[in-house]
Amino acid sequence: MTSRKENILIVDDNTDMLDLIQRQLKALNFRTYKASSVTEAIEVLKLSTIDLLITDINMPDINGIELIKYTEEHYPLVPKLVVSGIPSVHTVVNAIKSGALEYLTKPFTSDEMHKAIVRSLLKANHSQKKSNHFEYNKNGNSYDKIIGHSSQFKDNIEIIKRVKDTKANILIEGESGTGKELIARAIHYTGKFADKPFIAINCGGIPENLIESELFGHLKGAFTGASENRIGLFQAANGGTIFLDEIGNAPLMVQIKLLRVLQEKEILRIGSNKPEKIDVRVISATNCDLEEMISKGFFRQDLYYRINIINIKTAALRDRKEDIPLLINAFIEKYTNEYNKPNIKVNEKVLEVLLRYNWPGNIRELENIIQRMVILSDDTISLSQVPDHLKYHISSSSDIFKSLKEYEKEQIVKVLLSVNNNKTKAAQILQIDRKTLNQKMK
Repeated sequence: MTSRKENILIVDDNTDMLDLIQRQLKALNFRTYKASSVTEAIEVLKLSTIDLLITDINMPDINGIELIKYTEEHYPLVPKLVVSGIPSVHTVVNAIKSGALEYLTKPFTSDEMHKAIVRSLLKANHSQKKSNHFEYNKNGNSYDKIIGHSSQFKDNIEIIKRVKDTKANILIEGESGTGKELIARAIHYTGKFADKPFIAINCGGIPENLIESELFGHLKGAFTGASENRIGLFQAANGGTIFLDEIGNAPLMVQIKLLRVLQEKEILRIGSNKPEKIDVRVISATNCDLEEMISKGFFRQDLYYRINIINIKTAALRDRKEDIPLLINAFIEKYTNEYNKPNIKVNEKVLEVLLRYNWPGNIRELENIIQRMVILSDDTISLSQVPDHLKYHISSSSDIFKSLKEYEKEQIVKVLLSVNNNKTKAAQILQIDRKTLNQKMK
């Protein structure tokens, strides 16, 4: 018998069994909470401090294994004890793999229950003291600042090595956060033009009325506010590389002028009638389907062929999960140095969660999550530092009765959480414009 009353949550859809176990536990001086479904149990876990979970396996709608998996990640310090009237090797193995510490077959005596509870609490205490940590695999490859060992990584590095010393126009396609600018910088800084300028510009981040001046420059008096002559970014990048990120957002008028620059190798400043020669490599990037934009009249086909001499596609992180441990290692090293926490370790269960998640925000999202966890941890990154939206989620059969609006709301919330509430990035991932996103958020 323990001196302190532990709080034990009992979950079973059979009310007679619930009452029986509750009487046994009260006689053993435990404080009890009851739930007749997994949904009720989760609410109790949210609102109360629970020291032990005792759950049945076979329950309607959501079973006990799902509850164990959910508790293992959302409440990792709560030990789990399974009771079941239908014992089988498969059920026992599945329960233990999911996080249960003890397994009790119905019917059982009060003494058997007490011994199972004591063993569960002791095992939980021991496992907390002996936490397994993720051992970093540092045998992967890196090229410049690009990290990985997947086939996608190797294919892209091979292309980079072949084009880095040329002035060929390159188009990098891929979802937001997949490292398109890293590839552009690797092409520039590992090649023979590395000592020349590298200029990056986000075509969607400059107001439409200013982008032409920013790219090509202007003469004094060319328009209201043009108080002096100014060179554009193409001239600033002369001899080197200009990186046109999100080129799909460039206005059609600017697309026409870009086409002339690529064809004639010269620019025309606003207010001037004298072309000026330039020698610059153009690397473009997009997270849009430019061919679809061409079919809808939003992007010029002739410009597409000009910028797409060499094509590089970046894979989504969900399609190259073998690279995640290497990326985690790199980001941990980066942020432990930045925040002066050099000895931080990572619980291996955290790695399981990170490997399972689909990463809609890709590498950028992974880096943000690692940075956050390093900041919030002391000596070990554990499940308590992992954001809830990454952890195990229980889906009920009642989900099929949700409206499309409810599903849409859930997806918008998940994406906003994944990019730290950055509306511009969220809109890109959701493939809607920021104005539409704001309307849906309201």
